[in-house]
Amino acid sequence: MWNMPIVAGRWLLRYLPAELLGTATALASGLLAHAATGSLAVAALAGALGENIGFYGYFAAVEARRHLATAAPGPRWRLRLRVAARTARDLVVEFGPAEAADSLLVRPSLMYLGPLLVPQLAAGLVVGKVGADIVFYLLAAACLALRRRWLDPSPAVERSPFVPPTPYLTLDLDAVDAAYRRLSAALPDTAIYYAMKCNPHPALLRRIAGLGGAFEVASAAELDQLVAIGIDPPDVLFSNPVKPPAHIAHAWARGLDRFAFDSVAELDKLATHAPGARVYVRLAVPRSASAVASEGKFGVDVATAADLLRDARRRGLSPHGVAFHVGSQMLDPEPWAQAIKECGELMRELDRDGIRLTMLNLGGGFPVGYQDPAPDIAWFGDRISAAIATLLPYPVRLVAEPGRHLAAEAGTLTTTVIGVARRGAATWLHLDVGAFNGLMEALETGNQLRYPVTDSRASAARLFYHLTGPTCDSQDTILYDVELSADLTVGDTVFIGSTGAYTTAYASAFNGFDVPSVHIS
Repeated sequence: MWNMPIVAGRWLLRYLPAELLGTATALASGLLAHAATGSLAVAALAGALGENIGFYGYFAAVEARRHLATAAPGPRWRLRLRVAARTARDLVVEFGPAEAADSLLVRPSLMYLGPLLVPQLAAGLVVGKVGADIVFYLLAAACLALRRRWLDPSPAVERSPFVPPTPYLTLDLDAVDAAYRRLSAALPDTAIYYAMKCNPHPALLRRIAGLGGAFEVASAAELDQLVAIGIDPPDVLFSNPVKPPAHIAHAWARGLDRFAFDSVAELDKLATHAPGARVYVRLAVPRSASAVASEGKFGVDVATAADLLRDARRRGLSPHGVAFHVGSQMLDPEPWAQAIKECGELMRELDRDGIRLTMLNLGGGFPVGYQDPAPDIAWFGDRISAAIATLLPYPVRLVAEPGRHLAAEAGTLTTTVIGVARRGAATWLHLDVGAFNGLMEALETGNQLRYPVTDSRASAARLFYHLTGPTCDSQDTILYDVELSADLTVGDTVFIGSTGAYTTAYASAFNGFDVPSVHIS
């Protein structure tokens, strides 16, 4: 069933600015034409032309900006031509059928019928116009939905015709497809909500949307980025347990209505800025030996979670579910089973108070291959499914929030050797990408996350290197004891695999070194 306030809000966000601009340009051009010629006919024609310029000019600017944000790099003339072509295509698909029907049949018919049905001429014309507008926007909205389904989610991405300067990240979207399908097969009853914080590149987001995936955000800015590529806010989860009040209000106004929390202070904000929202509590889980450990920053125990959800109901919020996160790059499925057991305990306790949860959020943390292959994701799916079947008191909607699992293996960082130095017993290989401008997880894991690394020489003679970044900071080291070609020198190329997640999203321009550009293959 449609949520009419949300539907109305979407219409306002999509069409009202263009309608207002079209009205303003119609008035301005009509008045100027009448002042110049004194002819009402000329003024009417100028007003109609001005309205079209304002209305469609607005959408041309919106769509062009969207395509610029997602376009593959290339020569400026080619980029402009591609953006112009796709913008024109989108406008024709969204408005072409509505405009044709409106101009040729609907508006003339209704403007004729209106005065026949309503005695007063002006009122009849207004009724006819309003009826025609309703039909126009219904047709346009239907065409927009079809466009977003068939054209927007996974457009063909053109390869760059030149070799870019390093460092750059190459994303293989077919690898994203493969990872998504494997995870879907392992957890067939679980909806996938991509955690976009790990890599928010628009092309990757569109590919996941095209596969049927949804999204999880941690900020209002991330939500706005999703809206810009055609994702509907009601289909998005806001899983950051602590949010700035303005972010809550912005997301709620956009139509997002599901928010995570784990404190009374967060309930205060949600009740004020998102009254009536659906809320899900973040449960703390036991520390586990994940490659990128959960730091214990979020989550509460079962008893506290139950009290918080009871409090949420008293405040007029809707207790929706429970979420947890076992830690990133988890190599064992058992922590999920332990967390699901605690979720079952929470559900039973709340059920006694008449609170029946409807969602269980399994979080992320599913593993990928780095230097060593990842465990079979089917093993994780079997263990998680068994725990759900035996440990929960009643069925709930299952969701998961993978980030790394979908994006990591799709990425390869290409970097250039800028220095080779023998210091004591170690040989240091200095690259133009390091911990601060692309590989922050090297620091986060104490250099234990072992990326697969190869080089352009591929020589038979091998040597162990310490890989370090370009800055003058002594902490800017990626990996120790990496075996590569023994004859590497300045200007050679090194390839760092499994870097599609938490690289460019983390990167800074510390010391003035470039953040890697992103290229699609």
